[in-house]
Amino acid sequence: MGRGLAGVNQICALLGLSKDSYYKSKDPASRLNEKYAHLRPMIEAIIEENPSYGYPRIKVALEKRYGIVVNHKVLLKLLRLWGLTLKRKVRKKKRSWVYGILDFLEKRANLLWKLIRENRVKRCFQVIVSDVTELYYSGKKAYLSVHMDYVGKMIYGWDLSKSPNKDLVIGSLKMAVRRLKGFGIHVFKRIIIHQDRGSVYTSSDYVAEALSRGFYLSYSRTGEPGDNAVNEAFFSRFKEEWRDVLEEAKDFEGLCRLVKRAISYYNRGRYHSSIGYETPQSFTKQQIKLLTQTPLQVVR
Repeated sequence: MGRGLAGVNQICALLGLSKDSYYKSKDPASRLNEKYAHLRPMIEAIIEENPSYGYPRIKVALEKRYGIVVNHKVLLKLLRLWGLTLKRKVRKKKRSWVYGILDFLEKRANLLWKLIRENRVKRCFQVIVSDVTELYYSGKKAYLSVHMDYVGKMIYGWDLSKSPNKDLVIGSLKMAVRRLKGFGIHVFKRIIIHQDRGSVYTSSDYVAEALSRGFYLSYSRTGEPGDNAVNEAFFSRFKEEWRDVLEEAKDFEGLCRLVKRAISYYNRGRYHSSIGYETPQSFTKQQIKLLTQTPLQVVR
């Protein structure tokens, strides 16, 4: 019997089948692989960058990145065929040595919680709280970090970034240091900075920056967002009052200008019931005279 195409023709003739029927009866996996083999490098590249992606997100990535539209059923078959639907190891962020210490200390790392329970946070320049939130503008996302006074509500430092990395919180902290010096505060060794246990706040660089200035560090208990309720309340009000304005920003630079304007108003023009309907700036200036009193002793 002949080989190749001639052999196929003879087999089809003997069986009474058309050549099309023969090719359709071939191993469907082989045919699928032959037809879509050119997609495999693209799909593998997407998975390499995003190990947690399932087939719906891979389908979207193929279309947006390469302009290729694939039926979701076909894509799922390809992933199974190429062994790409197996559970992939999602690379977890390596926890810093700081996080290991916090795990060991548990709630003892929450200096703020202890001081509040003992009613010992009564004036400005005792505790600064920090957090990060998302802001939206022109269909995009940015991240805002602030360092604010627990009692006086003054935003000492803030920074804005396109990604929530350690540079964002370090930038906010550095601005806070400059602003504190502007108020005449040059020794920070009795000031506590409280934040959650996110990777940006437990990074070696952030911790080193804070400790090199003399600050004490306090961290929320795991799974207890209420430990930083002051920041949560600020972000909630900030977004509610400024959302429409911020969403009008056409680019990141425009968003920065609007955030600067909003925080300046918050510090200088917004009256707060919790501080006797004063603005954070005026209240803070009134509180400076209290610095002559016995400073806070941190209980460890």
